Amino acid sequence: MRYVRAFFGFWYDFLVGDRPELFLGPIAALFLAWLMVRANLPAPTTGALLFVLVTAVGGLSIAWAIRD
Repeated sequence: MRYVRAFFGFWYDFLVGDRPELFLGPIAALFLAWLMVRANLPAPTTGALLFVLVTAVGGLSIAWAIRD
């Protein structure tokens, strides 16, 4: 059981680390982009929104880190 806990602990620390929003934000942005593709929105619009969302998540994470 110790090895299983260590295995999942490694992957959590590797993927999430200190900033969970940097892990969950891009996943949510990809999900929204997927919904836009399924709704037959133009690809440039979807790509631009994905770029804006991921950039916003990064910017907010930096702002929160500076504030703390």
